[in-house]
Amino acid sequence: MSDIIRAGFISAINYKDGTAQVVYKDRDNSLSPFMPLWANEYNPPDIDTLVYVVHLPNGGTRGMIIIPPYADTNRPIEGREGLWRKELGDGSFLRYDRKTKQLDIMCDRVKFGGNLEIEGNVSVTGNLTVCGTISQGGGG
Repeated sequence: MSDIIRAGFISAINYKDGTAQVVYKDRDNSLSPFMPLWANEYNPPDIDTLVYVVHLPNGGTRGMIIIPPYADTNRPIEGREGLWRKELGDGSFLRYDRKTKQLDIMCDRVKFGGNLEIEGNVSVTGNLTVCGTISQGGGG
């Protein structure tokens, strides 16, 4: 079982293919072949990130890289029931609270392509710049 799940560090990333190489420091710095990152979204880890690799039991050349779970040195920024949060790596994040049904997008700039329709009230804190026409419809 000790050869099926191994801990190592990301040493190289193929961003186009979503694969990476892992160096096993406890195995004389042996280097794995490029293996796929286990993900349901595109978010490759940084070089030198500690990861786990699940290897097939018939050899150490095929496997899948799993980013490690939270630990003493890596705790969630905020954690509570009903919360989904996605860190974007530069202090920006997405956060959704299932209880309040509120989505927060925290970043320097948000760009929408296509039409943006808002049902309900709009509140702006800060400056609002409109490039183009403002049209009023409905009953107001």
